[in-house]
Amino acid sequence: MKKSFAVLGLGRFGLQLVEELSHSKADVIALDANEENVTRAGEMIDNAFVCDITNEAALKELGVNNVDHAIVAIGSNLHASILSTVILKEFGIKKITVRVDDEYYVNVIKKLGATDIVSPQKLAGIRVANKVISDTFADYYEISSDYCIVEITIKNDINEISINDLNARNNFDVNLLLIKRNGLVISPKAEDIIKPGDNIIVFGTRAKISVFDMFINTQNNK
Repeated sequence: MKKSFAVLGLGRFGLQLVEELSHSKADVIALDANEENVTRAGEMIDNAFVCDITNEAALKELGVNNVDHAIVAIGSNLHASILSTVILKEFGIKKITVRVDDEYYVNVIKKLGATDIVSPQKLAGIRVANKVISDTFADYYEISSDYCIVEITIKNDINEISINDLNARNNFDVNLLLIKRNGLVISPKAEDIIKPGDNIIVFGTRAKISVFDMFINTQNNK
């Protein structure tokens, strides 16, 4: 059974959510008071509406009360975020994710009914900081306080090494998820080879991925 979502607020963050959700073939309702933003969302999904997201009757008329998961995606209007969160909670929606740009209000929004909080600015800061710390970290995604997924660029001056010989899981406690090469994405097998210029995507703790990165990009030089 397909999940249903409502995205309230269609700024840059909200529109990105709509785009990603549309790829998953989920049922999505997108709402915003700005007609231009709604038009852009309407290019991706069928159910995009101009609506005051603090208007309980309007939200109910559009079926927001029936979704599995509602996402309040606005960041600049705290008053609207609070009111819409309260309305969604009163609808009885089980999962309510709310964007909060100011950490001071996180506990307030949670008490009002949010089941999950997301801070795009904080996530972006963490991601950029980790990318600039390492010359070979092409991208960084924090999964929890301990674990992350990192895309590592393999330097051009290393020897090829087989997945089997590398044995990343046993030797480094790191899981190799994917290899990206010349526009292709490869699900690695034991007999596959990591080559100079590849990008590899790994999962593990930040500390262990750093050790793994140092080995594969330093210790294995030609």
